[in-house]
Formats: sequence, C-alpha cells, structure tokens
Amino acid sequence: MSSTAETQITSVQVPDEETSLFVMQLASASVLPMVLQSALELDLLEIMAKNTSHQMSPAEIASHIPTKNPEAPAMLDRILRFLAAYSILTCSVRTLPGGDDIERLYGLGPVCKYLTKNEDGVSIAALCLMNQDKVFMESWYFRNYLLSDFNRFNARSSQNNNYFCR
Repeated sequence: MSSTAETQITSVQVPDEETSLFVMQLASASVLPMVLQSALELDLLEIMAKNTSHQMSPAEIASHIPTKNPEAPAMLDRILRFLAAYSILTCSVRTLPGGDDIERLYGLGPVCKYLTKNEDGVSIAALCLMNQDKVFMESWYFRNYLLSDFNRFNARSSQNNNYFCR
C-alpha cells in the first residue's frame, strides 16, 4: 500500500521587531568578516596572544604596529570594540588616574584559540583571509555573472587557486 503525505504550508507570524532586527543583520552581514580581516592582517590577535598577562589598551597594541598615524589607537579601539561586540575579544573598562576618563582594555575571547597560531604555528586565520581575498569575493557577484556570457571566476580561479594551495 502506498501512502501520500500532504504538505501544508502555514505562515508563521514573526513579530515586526524581530523581522526588522533580522533585516538589519542581513544588511550588515559583510562587516564582521571585513573587520576581522583587518585585525588579522594587522596581526592584532597575535600581538594580544603574546601578552597573556593582562588585557591590552589600544595604545599598547598600537605600539606594536609599524605606524606613524597618531590616530591609530582610536582607530584600533573601533576595530577592537566591534570584535568585542561579537565576543571575539573581551573588553573591560578602567578609570584613568584623575577619575574623569576611562580606557577600554581588550583580551582574546575563546574563539581566538583558533584564530591565533597554535604550537605548530597553524591557525584558521589563513582560511579567513583567503575567504576575504578579492578573487574569492568576486566569485560571489552572481548578478555580474548572470548578466555576462563570460564566467570570470572559472577563468581566474584556474590560475589563482594554485597560489592559495602552496
């Protein structure tokens, strides 16, 4: 005997606030990978991993980066605060002498175990960087490929994939 199951599609009512939060998450979904890429390229997590005794201020971290930009600590603070909002880093606040100003201090979150080099010198950071590489990112521009008769990714990837497999 054969039986047929009927599938009924029912609409689920989702609160408007939840829906608006979700669309905001979708609209900004590319920001976290780009900020993480910057942090990895600047070696911020490795700098912090070498200093396990305490959390570091943006100024301390900036002192390990070859920059002459006087705004570097403030710019780093924005990057670090963003990563802390996603629990990639930890963040605490201390009051500076005088009691009027505060300073944020950052440490590595649990996920950084995989984003910093292990005892063999290996981490997932290379995969994160590869996935954000321009060649790979271009492959996600489906609209361009759909409207064109030339598959740019296949043409480029055959020569560039060898670069990443070294």
